Amino acid sequence: MTNPSTAHDALGTTPRAATPIDRVVEIQRYFNAPENQGNFQFPIPESAYTWQNVGRLFHTVDVLRGGPVAELPLALDESIGRIAFEKGQTSETVDSHLDDYPVDAFLVAHRGEIVFERYNTMRPQDKHIWFSASKQCGSTIMALLEEQGLIDVKKPVPAYLPELAGSAWDETTVEDVLDMANGLDSTEHDEPAQDTRTNPDRVYFQWGVTIGMFVNPDQEERDPFAVLRGMQRKYPGHTAFEYNSINPYVMNRINERLTGMPTNVLLSDLIWSKIGAEHDMQLGISTQGHPMLFGFASSTLRDMARYGMIFTPSWNKVSEERIVSESILRMLQTTGDPSIYGKGYVGKEMERNFPDDRGITNRYQWDAVFTDGDLYKGGIGGQGLYVSPSRDLVINWFSTSDGTNQEETMARAIAKTFPMN
Repeated sequence: MTNPSTAHDALGTTPRAATPIDRVVEIQRYFNAPENQGNFQFPIPESAYTWQNVGRLFHTVDVLRGGPVAELPLALDESIGRIAFEKGQTSETVDSHLDDYPVDAFLVAHRGEIVFERYNTMRPQDKHIWFSASKQCGSTIMALLEEQGLIDVKKPVPAYLPELAGSAWDETTVEDVLDMANGLDSTEHDEPAQDTRTNPDRVYFQWGVTIGMFVNPDQEERDPFAVLRGMQRKYPGHTAFEYNSINPYVMNRINERLTGMPTNVLLSDLIWSKIGAEHDMQLGISTQGHPMLFGFASSTLRDMARYGMIFTPSWNKVSEERIVSESILRMLQTTGDPSIYGKGYVGKEMERNFPDDRGITNRYQWDAVFTDGDLYKGGIGGQGLYVSPSRDLVINWFSTSDGTNQEETMARAIAKTFPMN
């Protein structure tokens, strides 16, 4: 296994913490230029540093840990590195993939023990952005509130956010939002030009400007809800799985409205403070001060694994109480709609990346729910969390890539080598 304090991976990189101050200043100057701010979302050289230093991109708030640290014993199994998997016509092994692609760190935990762990450009104590892999943290919060009877997800969104009343959101249920199936225009990927993150004419980009994610000095509107009220309906909700970060943004605002608490406090109180995390999580905040738990979470790799374990039988290795109940887990695993899955960009990508699997669904912000009950959530740039409750397995990773290198395909192949309980 790689020694993170001295490692040089096959790509010639070193831990980002070793970046010289002159380069740090240069990177800061680059992102301070308004025309460059939106480039944080792309795997450019400057992002290699900032994705492990989110506080240099955005103001952040802490998601506080609590209690004793839950130790994750090491039971390293080098044979995992030799597991082979297919990517199209190409065959790779776990080790060769981690040698050849810009994966910053990768971990496999089985029955509460770390059985494989590798760091290429980070150390165990370094934090890395989750990007969209964090979206299901907010939906987990909502599932917990739903279990307490605090929300009815069948109700329309304006029942909880009246700011959106009188718009297409009147016919959009909270469940539509949870499942990335609101039926509205301005999705994140699906327009033919694929330019939602760069085109100022797109509603998605305009919303991003209002929360400080993008910069457009020519845009006068600074109210996120005003932009969202301009969205139009394409078809009824739950017609297609269409990926859109506006959905978890709305979801998190509902969570805050229901409880009167900021998202970082909710995540700490309900989950992060209970999982024996070693470190606080960081959350970037919007211009309005709302934590952006749809992409701007940052934590260590091992703490991400601890979080994943609350969905497995090893929840009691990290928490004194069961956080994700059996009923919530079964809801995620069994109530998705496979008929809508391949009708949007992300579903089609997942079907290509998991060619041996049929009947995949999405549910409550998870990108892929397999027929064996395994769950996967990815993030832009190659972040990922893969959980297999039936195998008591968590696989998670951070990358600085374009997100097309199919670590999720590798994780699925690894999972299939472990016996189901």
